[in-house]
Amino acid sequence: MKYSCKVNPKGQITIPSQIRKMLEIKEDDILLAKTTEEGYIVLEGGSVKIDKDRELLLGLLEETFSALKKREEAINKG
Repeated sequence: MKYSCKVNPKGQITIPSQIRKMLEIKEDDILLAKTTEEGYIVLEGGSVKIDKDRELLLGLLEETFSALKKREEAINKG
C-alpha cells in the first residue's frame, strides 16, 4: 500500500501513523534514510536506536530530503 507524505518548508516529512504503527516506530527513534537508483527513499531503523553519529545522520537526512524537494520542484516546473 502507498501513502502520501508532504514535505514541509523545513524539508521534514511526517510518516503516516499506519506505517509508524505497523513498523513500531516510536518518538525519538532515529531512522537511516537512503536512496535507490530508481529514486526511492528507503528508511531503516524503527525501534532500533542509532545513537552513534546521530548529528551526522540527521544532517544527511536533511540534505537528502532537501535535494529531493529541489528535484521535485524542477520536475514540476518542467
